[in-house]
Amino acid sequence: MFAMRGVPTLLVLCSGLSAQQPGGEAPAPAADAFAARLQRILPTGEELAFLAVPWRTELRTALVEGDAQDKPVLLWAMNGHPLGQT
Repeated sequence: MFAMRGVPTLLVLCSGLSAQQPGGEAPAPAADAFAARLQRILPTGEELAFLAVPWRTELRTALVEGDAQDKPVLLWAMNGHPLGQT
């Protein structure tokens, strides 16, 4: 059992050594490459549009407000883990 615990550590150490330059130093990533990756993963304004919706967390409050404004109420209900890990 003890030998199996050391295998992942050994693999990580070996993979880190293979990425190094012959001189012993790892290559430094370019600053513009980081900025480009960051722009790809940050949400756009269109993807954040749901934040502008005045969501209500209490059903009774939403029903009273929806009735006063003659607007429908969307009730989102689910059973289980939101990522499907049930």
